[in-house]
Amino acid sequence: MLLNKTKTAIRVLREKGLGSVVNLLKHNLGLSKHIDESSVIHDYFKSLGFTGTLIDVGAHLGYGLKPFASDGWKVFAFEPDPDNREQLKKLASNFSSVNLDTRALSDVPAKQVSFYKSNESDGVSGLQAFLPSHKSQYLVDVTTLADVIAEKSITAIDFLKIDTEGFDLLVLKGMNWEKIQPRLILCEFEDSKTLPLGYSYHDMANYLVEQGYKVIVSEWKPIKRYGEKHAWRGFYTYPHQLKVDRAWGNLIACRDDEDFQALSTFLKV
Repeated sequence: MLLNKTKTAIRVLREKGLGSVVNLLKHNLGLSKHIDESSVIHDYFKSLGFTGTLIDVGAHLGYGLKPFASDGWKVFAFEPDPDNREQLKKLASNFSSVNLDTRALSDVPAKQVSFYKSNESDGVSGLQAFLPSHKSQYLVDVTTLADVIAEKSITAIDFLKIDTEGFDLLVLKGMNWEKIQPRLILCEFEDSKTLPLGYSYHDMANYLVEQGYKVIVSEWKPIKRYGEKHAWRGFYTYPHQLKVDRAWGNLIACRDDEDFQALSTFLKV
């Protein structure tokens, strides 16, 4: 156990720096105030000796997919922001298993839809303008997970990672659930973004429950400003009432009870 944690710490040091190692150790000791949910899920799969297929919707600069690609996972990465995608291309060029796609995802396909950017952060690009600083910069095509699965002949999804600045539930609704049920799902919630789109944190969590998943909530304290460091609160089992209405975070959904119990233990929920 100690040897495995030491190896993980060395890997994190090499890939992400000393600060990430400190965060990992703090989490293992129950002292962490920050967490990278995608990295933790990678570490969980790595502890099982498992490699599979990742779909990364809103791949940004590729830091989330890099450890999976490094371990030999098949990766389908979607990043409609051309500025972010230029950096993502450089990272992906090191991995033959990474397939890049320029389209955005939602619940229905569409052509030439407005795509918004803000000078506050390169991480808030998306299909809606939820900040006063957002401006329509590009036109992008939109597809659905169901169409992607059919186009690319995907037969299994082991990890579905979604970060679309408000459209996460719509991306989920574009899935063909009768054909494929991803093993683990990571998606973001933030009511200030999603209520204008017609859904809340509870709506998305309950949608996942309706699809047969058990859900872990990673709650973060309210965002003070995008592009700056945010404060993490902790992991909780859903149903969970957020500590404050303006909290945000990520949902980790497990299809199988075995994964839910093992991951809960791994995360110290």
